[in-house]
Amino acid sequence: MTQDQIIKALLAFIGAEDASDDDFNALALILFAYQFENNEPYRRFCQQREKTPRTCKGWQDIPAVPIDAFKDLTLTCSDPEQAERVFMTSGTTQDGVRGKSYHADIRVYDASMIANFRHRFMGDTERIRMGILFPDETAMQNSSLAHYLALAMAHFGTDDSHYLLTEHGIDQIRLLTELAHAETSGEP
Repeated sequence: MTQDQIIKALLAFIGAEDASDDDFNALALILFAYQFENNEPYRRFCQQREKTPRTCKGWQDIPAVPIDAFKDLTLTCSDPEQAERVFMTSGTTQDGVRGKSYHADIRVYDASMIANFRHRFMGDTERIRMGILFPDETAMQNSSLAHYLALAMAHFGTDDSHYLLTEHGIDQIRLLTELAHAETSGEP
């Protein structure tokens, strides 16, 4: 499969209401075969563990790389210079060395976040008032969490949702006002 075909299949799987464990397993094996073929550092990692598309029969057999690998290696199936987004770790564990996660196409990340946030947090509610205690994407362009929270606010936040952390720190007055409003109104 090509990258575009895999992205299309992943988006269809994420959007499917009736996807099964077998569907997940089949797609995971296809994705593994693609990554094995197109990502040299990952292929070497898998071969050291004697795992190949031929030997992996289920998603549980697919080797997961340790988080530190993203600090030492360029783990991507496409040109890292062409990545639509690059998310980076904070760099707090290895003297400022930051791991990088390259996303050639951000649609799969976004679709996964939206579907799972809706399922796990929203229930029957379409939108909720949000006060986010984290920097926005402008302040932290390479933060997957900043992007995640921006998506949450855009798709599930009400018009009166906002960030409570500014370049000067926590907007304490607004935070206390919002907490008092939530307590008085009973609104989450």
